[in-house]
Amino acid sequence: MNIGDRIKALRESAKITQETLANKIGTTKQTVYKYENNIITNIPSDKIELLSQALNTTPAYLMGWSEDVVTIAAHHDNEDWTQEELDEIEQFKAYVRSKRNK
Repeated sequence: MNIGDRIKALRESAKITQETLANKIGTTKQTVYKYENNIITNIPSDKIELLSQALNTTPAYLMGWSEDVVTIAAHHDNEDWTQEELDEIEQFKAYVRSKRNK
């Protein structure tokens, strides 16, 4: 799966249009189309960050560096989280993932 496939899959999963995503990241519907169809593959890093926030994932997932699509709100909400809180969120993430496999 390439970056365009990941963007499209996450956008469709979130049930948002290309136009809505474009508005969230400060670009045009046509640019989102080009991202999703790998016409533009050299996406600027600031757009990768905005895409990851809008699609509730990480830049690492979008870039294909991580297969972990699940993200934690703590990555994007600008709050200070304790390590204990982050560990608890990770445990909950593992619990939700385990339910998916049943």
